[in-house]
Amino acid sequence: MPKIRIAERADLPKIIELIKRNREPLNEDLGAVLNFESPNEKCRFFVAEENCVIVGFARVHVYRWNRSAYVINLLVDTGYRRRGIGSLLLKTMEEFARENCARIIMFDTAIDNIPALNLYFKNGFKICGYNEKLYDNAKTALYLAKELQQ
Repeated sequence: MPKIRIAERADLPKIIELIKRNREPLNEDLGAVLNFESPNEKCRFFVAEENCVIVGFARVHVYRWNRSAYVINLLVDTGYRRRGIGSLLLKTMEEFARENCARIIMFDTAIDNIPALNLYFKNGFKICGYNEKLYDNAKTALYLAKELQQ
């Protein structure tokens, strides 16, 4: 089973390679937000590492103003899926959110992203809304949320 840890700046090239290898969009400067902190917001990147290879990563932001956490990224390399790595990354983000007093953790995904939906449902998330305008490709985004016990 892979080890989950907080990502370091030195991990960024491997995270970017993972994103590109899995044909996911990369529309922002990840270095600018890596483990960002302000009085109002905290961001953490986590990596799943197996045999010194990054096989997955996740990014979560915690917002102080409404005590919420938002999963921005969760990606497991294609060859490592269906082994519980996504659930481990989710649990790690939930722990981080709880430690930072979040009452809820949320995520959005395309309505046809069945593997992501299955992962979130399996981990206790429920649909809490939708947005027909969020994505450029005209797909509907589903919002999912999970209340966190303190």
